[in-house]
Amino acid sequence: MLTNKYSKNYFTITSNAKQRITEGYTETHHIIPQSLGGTNDKENLVELTAREHFICHWLLVKMTEGDERGKMLYALQGMKAENKFQNRYHTKITARVYEKYRVEHSLNHSKVMKGRPAHNKGRKMSDEQKQLLREKAKANHAGGKIYSEEWQQKRIAKVTGQKRSEETKKLMSLQAIGKPKGPMSEEQKQIRSDKQKGIPKPKGFGDKVAERMKKTFSENNPNRRPDLQKKCEHCSKTVGPSNYTRWHGDNCKKRKSA
Repeated sequence: MLTNKYSKNYFTITSNAKQRITEGYTETHHIIPQSLGGTNDKENLVELTAREHFICHWLLVKMTEGDERGKMLYALQGMKAENKFQNRYHTKITARVYEKYRVEHSLNHSKVMKGRPAHNKGRKMSDEQKQLLREKAKANHAGGKIYSEEWQQKRIAKVTGQKRSEETKKLMSLQAIGKPKGPMSEEQKQIRSDKQKGIPKPKGFGDKVAERMKKTFSENNPNRRPDLQKKCEHCSKTVGPSNYTRWHGDNCKKRKSA
């Protein structure tokens, strides 16, 4: 980023915002943008009002040049994106200023997309491209890309209480048409098993499964399914199917010692 008259205004806004407690609607902003090497560390994040957020992205365009400026033009265009959880700031930006940045963004976008297949021209991904995406996703998972417990709790808190609109329910229903419902067949189970081979389970996964099975087959559970429990022929213990497969039957200690 360049050091110029705009950078002074930019860092004044972010520094002041760091030192205050803002009530009401805010948006999280990366002081050093991620596309320019910024991180998600607490020191690089600041809560801004919608107006401040828009102004900061406008200033970032003026503080950069070359490829970095192209990235900031994308970010400025993204400030127009809205949903029901956002309250974007609508400034009375002049037609001249809008035209200037819109034309520059268009030229930069054409340069970036040159040689790439256009996603909005009716073209579909080839089987090779689909396979590359699958392998990339599998590599991310196998590489230990697991979200922290803190992140998961924040996500849960964010979605708790949210209700799907009738439109969303209808879309989900349409997407489910033709997909198998009810218990999985043996073939489906085998396909899922094959997909999971070689992918390490997250830390504590086994403990969570054990705890869930205890609750499922507890005598205090009104929804308990006694018909799913099995009695080991070697130690006479009655357990759930998972515990039976792992610790009883052919794997029972009393059978091995016999």
